[in-house]
Amino acid sequence: MRSVLIVVVSVAGIFMMEALYYTFRYFVDRKEDQLRRRLQSLGTSTQAGIALLRQGKLSQIALLDSILRGVPITERLELLLEQAEMGMTVARLLTYSAVAAVAAFSLGLASGVGPLLSLILVPIGAVAPFMLVMFARERRSKKLSEQLPDALDMMARSLRAGHALASSFKMVANEMPQPINVEFARAFEEQNLGMPFDRAVAQMTKRAPGNKDLKIFAVSVIVQKETGGNLVEIIEKIADTIRARYRFFGRLQTLTAEGRMSSYILGALPIMTGLFIGFTNMPYVSLLFSEKLGNMILGYAFVSWLLGFLWMNRMAKVTI
Repeated sequence: MRSVLIVVVSVAGIFMMEALYYTFRYFVDRKEDQLRRRLQSLGTSTQAGIALLRQGKLSQIALLDSILRGVPITERLELLLEQAEMGMTVARLLTYSAVAAVAAFSLGLASGVGPLLSLILVPIGAVAPFMLVMFARERRSKKLSEQLPDALDMMARSLRAGHALASSFKMVANEMPQPINVEFARAFEEQNLGMPFDRAVAQMTKRAPGNKDLKIFAVSVIVQKETGGNLVEIIEKIADTIRARYRFFGRLQTLTAEGRMSSYILGALPIMTGLFIGFTNMPYVSLLFSEKLGNMILGYAFVSWLLGFLWMNRMAKVTI
């Protein structure tokens, strides 16, 4: 029991130090980003610190990079890291996955559940870093949608002033914050390097999969370039539509907040109760893991909990 508490306190301490570190980094990076954008508006800096093109490295070590090139799944992981805009290599991500798997197995052994059940925690720990990357990708995509209306308004003002479409992309890259400025800067630089403008715009949607707002913008720009039309009016209508959708979904999230919070609380209640009983009376809970009937009861409880949690979440969602 004492060893379990030591492990839990150690992990909590590590998470606390990580949280403090990244909180400090957030405020420092925000000040640097504001200063960079002010310098760009004065013409004294040109997209400093922004990676416009794909690095294309799976590892910092040349030998390991060449080995990973022969594994097909590494290309998809490299694309995933690019979409999440995370400054790490595939080799580092795989290392984090291995360390998390070993830590999960060690935590299972320290808690006294036995080696067999500790092996169940291994895939959970191994998948955790990939889930964090996917969460970062979704968060970046959501931020792109939030910043896109302001970027489109800036493009519309630039086009009304007589600038070309490519110049309006450069203006968004210089004036808007991350991550929207990175996407427009990449599109601008790619067409400067010889890529067709249509393809450069289409590449933006590949770096943000699932972002319907960016796809609408890209399709509109490509179709207008081929068929003609009032691009300024099209861009303004897209910006108004995105803002209206956000207002609607904001009200929808407010109306369904009670159901979602109820599902989270009810879903966490059996887990927290089981952990509390396990820490206070481990021999009582150990029967669920050591006895065959206990394993059946534990499996039935897990399946019931999972189905109930998914059902409550499904009820709280509104399909449009």
